[in-house]
Amino acid sequence: MLIPRIITVDPTWTIARIVRTAIDLMDRPIIQVDVPGSAQVLQELKQGCTLIITNFEIDDDMKGFELAMRVKRESPDTAVIVMGDDGDPGEFDPETAAESPYVYLSRPLDVQKFLRVLSAGLEGRNLHEAYSPQALPAPVINDEMGPVPGLDLDGAQDIIDSLLSDLGAMAIILSTRTGEVLLERGAVGYLNREQLTAALLPAVLTGIDVKEIVGGQMSSVQFYDGEEFDVFLLTVGLHHFLCVIFDGEMGAKQFGAVNRFGRRAVLDLIAKIGANAFFVQPKVKSEEEPRIRRKPSKPREEEEEIILAKAELNLTPVEPEPQALHLEPIADLNLDDIFGKTVDDTNMEDLFSLDEIERLASSALQQNMKGKLDQDRAREIGLLSD
Repeated sequence: MLIPRIITVDPTWTIARIVRTAIDLMDRPIIQVDVPGSAQVLQELKQGCTLIITNFEIDDDMKGFELAMRVKRESPDTAVIVMGDDGDPGEFDPETAAESPYVYLSRPLDVQKFLRVLSAGLEGRNLHEAYSPQALPAPVINDEMGPVPGLDLDGAQDIIDSLLSDLGAMAIILSTRTGEVLLERGAVGYLNREQLTAALLPAVLTGIDVKEIVGGQMSSVQFYDGEEFDVFLLTVGLHHFLCVIFDGEMGAKQFGAVNRFGRRAVLDLIAKIGANAFFVQPKVKSEEEPRIRRKPSKPREEEEEIILAKAELNLTPVEPEPQALHLEPIADLNLDDIFGKTVDDTNMEDLFSLDEIERLASSALQQNMKGKLDQDRAREIGLLSD
């Protein structure tokens, strides 16, 4: 396998430093040649080149995109990346980027995107596919297990950093069973972390189902051996998992180290989560009200008009109540005739006094009693016997 050759073109030498730092993170052997202008790069191109990374502003003779067009004409197999600085045009729209023979990246750089494109250029893959990777189908998320328990990310980062150092891995990613990436440490930019997480989710969810079969607090370690990258998958309880990434030539040699240091890191992370690492809270399903099935209504038929007979009521007229008799007032009232004596203003008060009224009542009673027969009188005249 030939060592890739990179040429950086930048009068400020900034791109040379960026590329060298990225290559150190990737830990890949390359040959890097740094030149300040367009004339030097065309001379170096004659010796062969895998990838050219040029600044948007080069010199008065040529712009970066003009150099890219000329390089693609003279060396079609050479990949070209043009990097813009502050004040330079922004990134292309998707249609322009897909039709361009080079990839344009503006600064400040998206580190993940830059590392993906850089890795693709070194390996001879399509730069545009690395720039805009095709999204994987959305993973099937088991929402019946309830919410994902919380995790102290600061404490988790210390554990992962220690594991990264112990294993000498390229990168480590901590994700959840819902596809969310919580932490990424190391040189992960050249590898699409979302795609990797989505691709590994089915294996994680399958492990959850296996727990019911094998019993206990199950943990698993899975290995994916690739030509470019090797990936170890370690489950952290039922809700989290780790992706440990190695170079494609080193991963197969790390089984022992991953089993030793990786499992210890998993136990430390589970301790941070607590009992919820293996606790499943099923989603409560709301009870639906029973639906009332109604019979389909029959089509309405024309109804015959019903004529009601006219009711005859024999009502007896109600005679009105007799009105109260109102007598005419006595114009010439003579109290002497009523009371049998002369009534004047002086004795009017005595006439209507309580004593006088009582006297009149007694007199009237005695008159009414005359002619009545009592028991004593009836014995005297012989009507009753002794």
